[in-house]
Amino acid sequence: MRRIAPRIAPFVLVAALACGILNAQTISIAPKGYIAVGPGGTQQFTAVITGDSTIGATVTWSAEGKIGGSSAWGTIGSTGLYATPVKLPSDQVRITATLSGNSQISASTYIDVLPAGPTVTSVSPNPIPVGTDTLTITGSGFQKGGVLLIGGVQSGVTFVSSTTVTTSIYQGNATSTTISAKNPGSVSGNTITVPVAGKSSGGGGGGSGGSSGQAPVISPATATVSLGATQQFTAAGATAWSAVSGTVTANGLYSAPATIPSSGTDTVTAKNSSGQSTATVTLVSNVAPTISAIGTSPLPLGVFSTTVAGSGFTAASVAQLNGVPLTTAFSNTSSITVSGFAGPASSGNLTVANGSVVSQPFAVQIGVQNAQVSPSAARRFLEQAAFGPTPVDAAHVQTIGFSAWLAEQFAMPVISNYNAITSSQEGLPATFLANAVTNADQLRQRVAFALSQIFVTSITTVIWNGDVIPYQELLIGDAFTNYRKILGDVTLNPAMGEYLNMANNAKANPAAGTSANENYAREVMQLFSMGDVLLNQDGSVQTNANGPIPSYLETNVTELARVLTGWTYAPPAGGSVNWGAYITENGPMVNYDPEHDFGSKTLLNGYVAPANLGTVADLNAALDNIASHPNVAPFISKQLIQHLVKSNPTPAYVTRVAQAFTQSAADMPTVITAILLDPEARANDAGGNDLPTDGHLQEPALFVPGFVRAFSGTMTSANYYSSNLAALGEDIYNPASVFNYFSPGYTVSGTGGLKGPEFQIDNPNNAILRENLIAEFFNQYSNPVQSYGPGTLVDLTPFLPLAATPATLVSALDLTLTHGTMPAAMKQTIVTAVTADASYGSLHQVQTACYLILTSSYYNVWH
Repeated sequence: MRRIAPRIAPFVLVAALACGILNAQTISIAPKGYIAVGPGGTQQFTAVITGDSTIGATVTWSAEGKIGGSSAWGTIGSTGLYATPVKLPSDQVRITATLSGNSQISASTYIDVLPAGPTVTSVSPNPIPVGTDTLTITGSGFQKGGVLLIGGVQSGVTFVSSTTVTTSIYQGNATSTTISAKNPGSVSGNTITVPVAGKSSGGGGGGSGGSSGQAPVISPATATVSLGATQQFTAAGATAWSAVSGTVTANGLYSAPATIPSSGTDTVTAKNSSGQSTATVTLVSNVAPTISAIGTSPLPLGVFSTTVAGSGFTAASVAQLNGVPLTTAFSNTSSITVSGFAGPASSGNLTVANGSVVSQPFAVQIGVQNAQVSPSAARRFLEQAAFGPTPVDAAHVQTIGFSAWLAEQFAMPVISNYNAITSSQEGLPATFLANAVTNADQLRQRVAFALSQIFVTSITTVIWNGDVIPYQELLIGDAFTNYRKILGDVTLNPAMGEYLNMANNAKANPAAGTSANENYAREVMQLFSMGDVLLNQDGSVQTNANGPIPSYLETNVTELARVLTGWTYAPPAGGSVNWGAYITENGPMVNYDPEHDFGSKTLLNGYVAPANLGTVADLNAALDNIASHPNVAPFISKQLIQHLVKSNPTPAYVTRVAQAFTQSAADMPTVITAILLDPEARANDAGGNDLPTDGHLQEPALFVPGFVRAFSGTMTSANYYSSNLAALGEDIYNPASVFNYFSPGYTVSGTGGLKGPEFQIDNPNNAILRENLIAEFFNQYSNPVQSYGPGTLVDLTPFLPLAATPATLVSALDLTLTHGTMPAAMKQTIVTAVTADASYGSLHQVQTACYLILTSSYYNVWH
């Protein structure tokens, strides 16, 4: 993780010199920079005090996270020895040294506590020969994107499986070397020591002469040989030669066998009395392989991985789709696994080559056959109904159509939750993102997140995960019920009771000069139901000679506040209700009749709640009164449209959804279906007809999971994006006020009055942070597996072969990221940039294209 040191402004430095404060005591900590330690590990820190009066000065040490110190962040003793906690912390740990006796003087650095890397058990060849060689490392826990540390030097690897990786190295003359491995976002696992075969002092070609006192070094270390063909090997000082499958003479002339063994390779060994070395021979058939079937038919449009059955395959076989090489993994002579990118054609030819010998073409279908909707329409739909498309989800939508997908989602049980969070305050944003990327209940999550921005609460006031989580899971669970149920459940949830002061809201006490708290009464009408002005059913404002007509008066707030008296937090099971109780997690709030105002109240539209109505009945009648107000349908419908589809729906669009809202008694599946299947929502599925009023800016909580899902990436709750979202103005579930992170009515300057709610937090600084987020992620130029901290991976391998034809690469990324509708001029600009980038290699070209698309306005505004 890269960190940028803060710069001291010149005027600050001048002022410091003038005041003489640069001679005051200061503290520096070592080591600084990127430091990582594994579970159960320790790290020694030291502090140096400089400046006046350093004699006898000491420091105190602390280890803490964003929310302060606790055992969850580990411990650090008086000597500066830091010990990791039992459980991996959710973020970086801040180590601080504070001057004893003056807490104003301190210094800090950061340390990452990361999971342990893979376990390394063996290496082949062993001993490692001096010179250039390919090593095969076996063990457990290897992941794509990992690296090896050989003799302390980092080496990129080729991932074979979770138990095997390979790497190419140059080994200098030494007695032995060490090998350990790291995964993305981990520290090294165990370290093994491996002997090194010393340099031979003998002459050239491989005779059978006596030992030089050092083990022979075989050359070449790897070779590809056709069946029945020969290959000359040399090894100075070798006294004996052998091969597993083929034969080898005393002079090192190897003859390949007549058939390929199941491994696809042979091993040649040269020995003398001091040791041995080996060479790996990849055996290639001298007849063309055949293809009989593929494991996935048709191939999905976009990134794919499948098996190919046939005969004559070898470890050196390379498959191609329409002439573009695929990543090919050898299983046995009759099976290989291939992966790559398919499309945009609807069919193609698959071939497998063993060197210059190529199979007959095998016809394959690409993409969903007899699709209900187009590839672009499916992907655009999932930008509105989910946290962005994945290739698999898009294919599923194509197969069954929009309506069937919605029905499937409405019938799906709740999957997303926060059960894994054990911290009292950390972890919500990271788990939110992991759910958004991974879990199948995409529509439920997306609607629940929209509801959380209408029925707002905030960690700023509620504070504890134990109180925040039940509220957010309430919205997840209620997302497919109806508006009235949501309103009722929200009203009595302890988090809302704490946030807007409905809990322990006592009736008026004239003797004490107190009255009922009006906070929730005001916000439930202004923000959670109908707004503060009367609306037409198309969402437009009703006016008279005095301007907009208020939807409620101050007396309505006062009267509703009286209804909301007499509620407190639920006691434990079997316990008695305690007025004034502190917030609990025991369920919805409960009534406490002695503090309820039993007088009659005049509410909206002339409704009068009769005197002596029970506390529960009084509340239900008032919520029914609010929910039946004609403003609710257009007010809630328009905000849901803005969150899911577009910031500037036409009045006709709002009217249609409001009618569905009213006619269905505010049934959420009916309303959501009306929003997503409305002609205006589906009008530009094929692209090419973009209007200034289309779409909406991806808020940060959509932007991050959206690009990870587009590449079929992975994200766990160990991801590092919590602080990024906060810096971008969307600290998940922690908006600054009840008015959400941004206002639904925010107007973008210079657009002639267009609404752009999410642009309210997209200031110049945040726009740069968004660009830096992408630059930070796509910056691993030695490995196609891109990562940012633990838990977030995107594999660009399938796109690498496409870089040979930049237009093909950009078309593939257009389908992946912009649902295949990128404007022609933009596409040509990116093709030109990718072409100019060719000298830096295919991975750099892919990263350049990804960066340019993901930072473009066309991608950032989901159309």
